[in-house]
This record gives sequence, structure tokens and C-alpha cells, in this order.
Amino acid sequence: MVAPAEPLDEAGIRTGSLHGTGLAAGAWRARPVHLSASTRAPAVIPEDIRRFVLTSIPSVPYLEAALLFLRAPTERTAPELAQALYIPDAKAAALLAELQAAGIIAADADEARYRYSPKTEALAQTLKLLASTYGSDVIGVTNLIHEQTGKNAQRFADAFRLRKDP
Repeated sequence: MVAPAEPLDEAGIRTGSLHGTGLAAGAWRARPVHLSASTRAPAVIPEDIRRFVLTSIPSVPYLEAALLFLRAPTERTAPELAQALYIPDAKAAALLAELQAAGIIAADADEARYRYSPKTEALAQTLKLLASTYGSDVIGVTNLIHEQTGKNAQRFADAFRLRKDP
């Protein structure tokens, strides 16, 4: 026995029931995407932020950790940072050490808890501008980080390339 044909709407999409699926008729249909003039293009990354990212931000987790301390300036331990960023405790401990060495955070007396404490006002302002830029162009900033990481990896690989003597 052949199943009866389901009715189609004006766009030729089935409008029949989705019996047994828990969805209402038509709920499964793809919604059209309408791009308008108000659709934002990626923001342009300011040159000083671009330079800072390329020279000072080694990875996206490093950036996320720095911005976490900036946005929520409470003291954190390595396990708390690990939980907030969904990374292993050892990676969080390494990030804390890197951020402390960079002068972005400071440790308490027994180095168990860390807090946002940029070593200079210029660094604090740069991190604020980076946070704003990252908020408006996540993809652009992460691509910039990955681009730099890829270039470093390629340079490392090129160092082992055998070359013919001239």
C-alpha cells in the first residue's frame, strides 16, 4: 500500500503532520535566511590590537583566560579556571603561570589564588580594547591567533627541511 501524498505549501514544502515526532506540522521546515543591510560585517581589528594579538596571545584558551579575569575580577584557583574554560587542571595551571609571567594576573602569597592585576595601565587599556574587539569579531580575532600559530608551526617544520647545498 502506498502512503497518501501529503499536501504541499506554495513553496512546494510538505505541510502534513509529523505524527509521533512531537513536532507540530511544519515545525521541521527550514526557515529562510534573509540578509539585510543591517547584517553586521566583521569588525576591522585595530592595528594596535592586531599587533598585540600576534606578539602576546599564544592561544585562544590564553585569551579566554585573560578575558575571564578581566570581565569577572574575582580570585580564582587553577581548578576553578579549568572548570570555567572546560580544560584540564594542568592546562589551567600552565595558563595561570603564563598570564602571571605576562603581568596580566597576580598570585596571592601562597600562589594558590590568582586575580586580575595588569602590571601597567597601558596593558589594562589594551586588554579592555581587545575584549571589545573580541566581543565584536570573535572569528577575526581567533583566526588571527590561529594564523600566527600556523605560521610558527610552519617555521618550525621548515627548520627540519633538508636543503641542497648550492
